[in-house]
Amino acid sequence: MSNISQLANVPDISFIDNMTLAETEQQLKDEYLRIYQELTGKEGELADADAKTLLIKAFSLIEYQTMQYIDAKGKAELLKSSTGSSLDALAALFGIMRQQSYRATATERFTLSAARSEVVAIPAGTRVKTQNGQYFNTLEYAEIAIGDTYKDVIVQAEEPGSASSGILAGVIDTLVDPIPYIASVANTDTSTGGLDVEDDDNLTERVYLAPSKFSCAGPKDAYEYYVREWRSDVGDVKIVSPSPCVIALYVVLDNGSLLNSTEKASLIAHMSDETIRPLCDTVTCVDPTEVTYNINFTYYIATSDQRSASTIQAAVQQAVTDFQSWQRKLGRDINPTELIARIRDAGAKRVSITAPTHTTISDTELPKIGTVTVTYGGLEND
Repeated sequence: MSNISQLANVPDISFIDNMTLAETEQQLKDEYLRIYQELTGKEGELADADAKTLLIKAFSLIEYQTMQYIDAKGKAELLKSSTGSSLDALAALFGIMRQQSYRATATERFTLSAARSEVVAIPAGTRVKTQNGQYFNTLEYAEIAIGDTYKDVIVQAEEPGSASSGILAGVIDTLVDPIPYIASVANTDTSTGGLDVEDDDNLTERVYLAPSKFSCAGPKDAYEYYVREWRSDVGDVKIVSPSPCVIALYVVLDNGSLLNSTEKASLIAHMSDETIRPLCDTVTCVDPTEVTYNINFTYYIATSDQRSASTIQAAVQQAVTDFQSWQRKLGRDINPTELIARIRDAGAKRVSITAPTHTTISDTELPKIGTVTVTYGGLEND
């Protein structure tokens, strides 16, 4: 079932009126007794160990299983409850396909031990890797020119998926396929673009926004649709028009990070396609203004919960981490009440909080965590 906020208020539908196995069995018993009376003129009886009761139980199981298939089939045709291959088929009605996994890319610098009097070739497919065995390879043939000492080349991960994204500069530092005179290799930027297969929630959101695309990227929803079409790890989007015919895109990825220069260029190129962007629009990609907040509180555990104190302490730490992920959303006010609620839900008896304080955030601002100080104050009487 989809977890997207746009469908949160759409009611769940049961195509079998939420019938249970017990209700199915009782329905069969009632029908048996009714038909028996109609045919014989007598009231029937069904004892627990009666062979007919056992048969009814067996038939009830088969009927209930059939009903479950019917219910699942109906829900598979509704956007809120469709998942997996059923969601793929539903999305196809809008001309939308689930985005497949992508390989991460990075810029790799091949450095010579010294400048040469002849060209040094870097064959296409040359492999480099990290110390922990994540392999990348060059996509095209490249050369280090006479007199130069290095050449920057685009490399691509050999395995698709998000695991090869986010590798910091300098980490892809091992040359697998030797090249004469190459002294060292290292990536000059953080690897990016590696994506897992699009999940159900993101695909559901794109299907929900799909009707807007029929008007090209004019309405806000249409621009948001095409931003989410660009990459499946887009977590948050705001579309703003600061002046006529100028569109500013504010984008935050699922992991809370902002786009780097390579990703911005890729997004602008995607959004500037003549089938997407209205002719008169200028599309820009803008970083939101980050508003830093701190977390500082002391919490206490009830004496009656002392046997679970270590479990509660771990749950409080997780609640703080989860709050930071929740809070990092464009335009979301910094809300200490939400933090307190999560700490209480984790099992704390009382919370004394000094930071954060409530702060109003505009649509183009993004909360950013600063310092985190969590103090366990000990046990208190209930």
